[in-house]
Amino acid sequence: MKRTNRVALGGLMAALSLTAMMMTGLIPMADFALPAIAGLFLVPIVVEAGYKAAWLCYGAVALLSIMLAPMKECALYYTAFLGFYPIVKSWLEMKNSRVREWVLKILLFNACLAVIVLAAWLVFRFPGFAELFEEAWWVLAGGLVLFNAVFVVYDIALTQLISAYMRWFRPRYIRKIFK
Repeated sequence: MKRTNRVALGGLMAALSLTAMMMTGLIPMADFALPAIAGLFLVPIVVEAGYKAAWLCYGAVALLSIMLAPMKECALYYTAFLGFYPIVKSWLEMKNSRVREWVLKILLFNACLAVIVLAAWLVFRFPGFAELFEEAWWVLAGGLVLFNAVFVVYDIALTQLISAYMRWFRPRYIRKIFK
């Protein structure tokens, strides 16, 4: 792929990612879905232009989301996990056995989840977090189990979407557009 095509693809995917992040103010129940969709737009960049271009696109969208997105929590979700995970996922899956791969993925997810919770509590001062830590720790434990289960489903779905991109969308459209 030519350099100009890679730059155009990166700009297009960054614009689509930022559009998804800007829609967080319009669709109130999509707090996790829209940042996840915004992260999906990084997959073609990883495949077609490489990791460096994907990290640059992620950084630009994360910075613009923090400044411009109407829902700052969604910008936090994108920046702390959902934006960079599609990039890291391919790297984790290339280097490890299946068991080690899943252990590393779950450890990464839980570390990012801890960053999100601490940022929500200490930086953004979301109401109710202090009481939740002190009085209802069992809710946090149940939430941790639930979030890990949702993460496993998300990872499997992301794998299926990447496979569909590689097998169906890329040969039909990307190869024809960016020759």
